[in-house]
Amino acid sequence: MIKLIFCLFLLVAPFAPGSEKLEISVKHVQVGKGSIVVEIYNAKETFFKKPVETKTVKASGQTLDFSFDVPDGVYAVAAYQDINENKELDKGIFNIPKEPYGLSNNYRPKFSAPTFDDCKFNINRETTITIILK
Repeated sequence: MIKLIFCLFLLVAPFAPGSEKLEISVKHVQVGKGSIVVEIYNAKETFFKKPVETKTVKASGQTLDFSFDVPDGVYAVAAYQDINENKELDKGIFNIPKEPYGLSNNYRPKFSAPTFDDCKFNINRETTITIILK
């Protein structure tokens, strides 16, 4: 019985979705001012609403590196510096962010909020991206 289960595992394993390492480097951090928050999204319906992964670290260097293990797929990343540490990206008039932020593909919206499609990228192997805060 154990041999049968092992053989089935060997047949199914190559078709199981893989887990890949996603390395994110966040640059232009204002050192000593609050924390850096990195959020990963995997669907346009949940973009900016419910991240699949989130990590927060103190703003201790001009560049901070984050590492995630995620299944193969399509993702978008948002990062921001939570200067006042209220656990949200502060926004002003017309919903324009008041704290430094950055998006995957280093997308910068001009006249409307960014969409998942603006920021999405594929992960099917180890991937490294850089996000520049502005």
